[in-house]
Parts: sequence; structure tokens; C-alpha cells
Amino acid sequence: MRSIAHFSIRICAEASQILGIEIPVWDFYSGADAELEVRRACLSVKRFGIEEKMTKVRSIFKNDLFYDLLFFAFALLCMTAFILIQPFGEGPDEINRFRIVWYIAQNGRLPKGDDPAVLIPGYGGSYAFQPMLTYILQGYLLWFLRLFTDRFDVLLVSARLVNALFGLGAAIYVRRLSRLLFPDRLSQWVFSCLAVFLPQSIFIHTYVNTDSCAIFSVMMMLTEALGGLRDGFRRPVCIRLAVGIILCALSYYNAYGAVIAVIFLFISAFVSRMQAGTILPDGTAFPKERFHIHLVPLLKKGLFISAIVLLGAGWWFIRNAVLYHGDFLGISARNACVAETCLPEYHPLLRTTYQGMGVSVFSMVFGTDFFTLLCRSFVAMFGPMNLPTHYYIYNAYYWLFGIGLIAALFPVGQGLYLTWMDRGHRLFTNAVMVLTCLIPIFLCVIYSYTWDFQPQGRYLLPMLPAFMYLVTLGEKKAAHLLQSLCDHLKLRALSSYISAVTGGIVILFTIAALFYSVFLVMVPHYL
Repeated sequence: MRSIAHFSIRICAEASQILGIEIPVWDFYSGADAELEVRRACLSVKRFGIEEKMTKVRSIFKNDLFYDLLFFAFALLCMTAFILIQPFGEGPDEINRFRIVWYIAQNGRLPKGDDPAVLIPGYGGSYAFQPMLTYILQGYLLWFLRLFTDRFDVLLVSARLVNALFGLGAAIYVRRLSRLLFPDRLSQWVFSCLAVFLPQSIFIHTYVNTDSCAIFSVMMMLTEALGGLRDGFRRPVCIRLAVGIILCALSYYNAYGAVIAVIFLFISAFVSRMQAGTILPDGTAFPKERFHIHLVPLLKKGLFISAIVLLGAGWWFIRNAVLYHGDFLGISARNACVAETCLPEYHPLLRTTYQGMGVSVFSMVFGTDFFTLLCRSFVAMFGPMNLPTHYYIYNAYYWLFGIGLIAALFPVGQGLYLTWMDRGHRLFTNAVMVLTCLIPIFLCVIYSYTWDFQPQGRYLLPMLPAFMYLVTLGEKKAAHLLQSLCDHLKLRALSSYISAVTGGIVILFTIAALFYSVFLVMVPHYL
């Protein structure tokens, strides 16, 4: 009896300390009373422990970091599946791109564009005339790894993982960008899933190319530019923006349009509407309302960014100018090399183009399979443009894009996006996003019309963040219009769920479409 009583006292004391409540303890215990008190105390302690653990679990699921990690993990899983399973050369031009990587790995230096070891058989020329930061990173990585192994499969996977790291970095920046574009979590996730889980977006990061670095750089530049607009272009922001421009300059020419867009955004940060009578620091006053450019901080920060870009990327263009007689872009030198090293049937002067045939641009785009192939390969076309995904996935994406882009034009829902901007800057930012989309489309059409018919959606991927922003904005505006309609029809119970339902459907669709495309199309095809 004594031991039970002492045990009861100890348990009650511990329970009182943990729970923060007073549990009465009697001086005299009958056996039954003591046992009952012990059981009650143990039950209270146990219940408290369970509740504490459940609280911790609930806090994990409420944490954005948890979902971000799941998001990144799924993207990385899909990229890894491609990297490990698809054979060498299945990605567009991977073999010819890898020639540069292998040259660097073997020689420890960069090749000239006309070096026989990197020339493309038949077509002539090489990718060594173009910016090749990714190939440089991959080449010196393989140069180091060859000190330990000569297994080609290990070296190939290692080279591809560099692209996957750019893809993971792009996903991280997409999440940051989503929080700048949209105030609510649902829209942020809709945008993130659309931009990252597009099957072609995942595929581009899984084989040797410079496209993945270009996409990463666009994500980085837009994020830092908008962050600078919101918080001010402080020195760390300027440095990161400059790094993004450097990566873009050393990756792929078709992404250069994003640099123009970012320059516009940067300049807009120093433009403000001045009211009539506003006194400037120099003591002057505006006679009437007009826009004013704050020139001094614009020049100081602009020159700072430009200096970093010149230091980081200028060496490549100086190298081109030295090697190719002043051709700092290397385009003319590449064309001349193609003419000298290609087979006769691939000679540029003998190549059949729609421009040479006198066909109009409009007829090429809509009178051939150009538009269809471009749209399909923008969504999903794996391997050397020969492995499509399911028909319904294409149709669903087309409907989503169409509805989103049309709805984005409606002048409603001003509080749904870029809420930290005034109306003028919001409209200007939207115009810049449209421009970011139009430039890659224009370059792709012109290239196919004048040089080589290549309706490949990967050429459009530098517009991915801007394009998916417009689609997400349209989806939000469409949901807003449906909510307004339901409110007008006195269907308020239904109205409160529309936004969540439409956004949830888009998120689940993107996840399902990517899962199907990777694990039910790509994996069975190669295994």
C-alpha cells in the first residue's frame, strides 16, 4: 500500500509539472483510490504527449518549407528518371553537344569552333561557336572525374546532373518568383506547378545542353528584377541580377530577349509619377503632373550591374573577336564554317527554306505542321522529337493555355496579382511579360523561315515564367468572374469554393500529367 501511495504521489507531481495544473494528492490512500489516481495521472500524461506530438505534426504540414521540399523532390525524381534511363544521344543534338564536353575533359581547354574534334558530321560547323558555359562546367567536371574512373556511363550521368542542378535551381527561383507575383498561396502553387512540372520543362534539364542554364538564368533575372522593384535595388540584389545576366549571356542566344525585358523592369524602378508642385532635391518644382526619371541612382546602379556583367561575360565575346576576326558573337564564323565543312546537300546556299521558296511567314506557320509541332513539343516531346505523351494531356494544356491567356486580358481582379505595385507599374510589368513571350516566338519563327525548319518547343522555353504567369493570372481572373456570377445568382455557398476548386484542379492535373509522361510513357519506352 505504501509503495502505491508513494508511486501515486510521484506520478501526480510529474503530471502537475508537465501539464501545468494542480493534481490533488491525499495523505491517506486506500488501495483503490491510489490505483485510480495513478491511472488518471498516467492517462493525462499520455494524452498530453499525444497532443504535443500531433501539434508538432500539424505545424510541419502548415510549414511552406515542407511543401517546397516535396515540390523539389518530385521535380528532381522525374529529372533523375530521365537522366538514368534515356540512352546517350536521345536528347536533341546531345551527341554533338557532348563533343565539346568530351574535348574539354580530354584536353583541359576550350575548343575552337572549327576544331575537327567538335564538328557536326554532315551538317558542318559546331556548337563551340556559341556560348557554352554549361559545357565548360561539365567538361572540367569530367576532366576531374577521369582521374578516378573511365566508365562512360558514370561520366555521362555526371554531365547530365549539371543540367539537373540548373533545373533544381530554376524550381527554387520559381517558388521565390511566385511569391512576388501573387499574394495568395494557391495562385503561387498554380504558377509554380505550371512553370516547373510542364513535362518539356523537366525534360530540358536531363541531357547535355545549354538550354537548362538559359532557363535558370531567366528565372533568376525576373525574380531579382521584381524583387528589386519591390524592395529597392540594393547592392546584393544588383549582384544577383548581374549574375543572372552573365549566365544568360553565356548560355543560349534565344534567351537574350529576357535580358531586354529585365532592363525595362530595372529602368521602371527609377521612374515615378510626380504630382504638380512636387519639390525635387535640387529645389525645383514641377509645374504640372508628369513622369520623372531619377537619373543619378539609375546610372549608379546600372553602371554597377554593367561592370559586373562585363567582367563575368565579356571574356567570352573578346575571345570570339580574337579567334574569329572581330566576330564577337561567332555567328558569321559559324555560318562560314558550316559552308566549308558540311556535305553538299546541307550547304546553306543550297538549303531549301520557305523564304527561298517565296512562301509567306503566315503560310509557313499556319499552312504547314509548324504550329502543331511547336505547340506539342512545347508541352511534351521526348527523345529526338519522336516520343509524345498522351493525346488528352496535350488537349488539356491547350485548353488551359487558351482560357488563361484570353481571361488574362479582362480588366478585372486588380487585387489578385502584384499587389505591392501601383496600377501603372502593374500594367507596365504585364507588358514586359508579354514582350518576354513574343521575343522567343519571333526568333523561332524567323529561324525556321530563313535558315532551318525547326519547330521545336524547347526554343520557346525561355518565355516559360512569363507565359505561365499570364496563364495563372488568367486562371485567377476566370475564377474571379465565376465567383462574381455565382454571387449575382445568390449562389454564395458555391462561390466560396470556385477559386480553390479551379486552382486545385490545375495543380493536380500538372502533377498527374508529369507523372504519366515520365513513368508511364518515357520509362516503359526505354526499359
